[in-house]
Amino acid sequence: MINVKKSIQILLLSLIVGGCSLQTTVPASSKYMLNVEIENSSVSASNFNEKVIRVGQVESSPILNTRSIYYRVDGGRSYSYTKARWMEDVPKQLTNLLMLSVTKTNIFKDVIPFRSLAKNDLILESSLYTFTQTIHEDGTSTLKLAVKIRLVEQYSRKIIASKLFEYQQDDVSGDAEGATTGYSVLTTKLLHDVNQWLSSSCQQ
Repeated sequence: MINVKKSIQILLLSLIVGGCSLQTTVPASSKYMLNVEIENSSVSASNFNEKVIRVGQVESSPILNTRSIYYRVDGGRSYSYTKARWMEDVPKQLTNLLMLSVTKTNIFKDVIPFRSLAKNDLILESSLYTFTQTIHEDGTSTLKLAVKIRLVEQYSRKIIASKLFEYQQDDVSGDAEGATTGYSVLTTKLLHDVNQWLSSSCQQ
């Protein structure tokens, strides 16, 4: 009877120790955020400098409303990195970056978030159409980013201006690090171009 008890104790102890050692050998997933430095891009004049703009939430396909980082291969199949994740989903990151970027201009009187209770005159709508990494057989990858931006009058719902912004970066390292670094470069270009476009649209 004593030997049986000792055997059970040894078995339980080995399971506990084995379980703990297994957990410590499994690496944690790396967490990534888009690394974008927001520039100050004030404009000299704007027809809307007395207008308040509301930045809408970036719309996208449901697959991007997760924290998984996806990639595809030339054959067309899609996968997600097992040891790399976004800290926040991509649409949420882009929404926050767009709002901060537009805020750093003097195009509008104020820039408010989607859920703000304040009144606004304009809405900035964004639709994320493409946000992909395609890994090729040589180990490099291609990143693509496509976003449609609309400047909408709040009360009449008239579209004042709209534009599709498309970007591509080739010869990117075919891994999560290359993807997140490349996406940050493309997003930086997007924010710069959106501000330039808004500045031009608001002077017409």
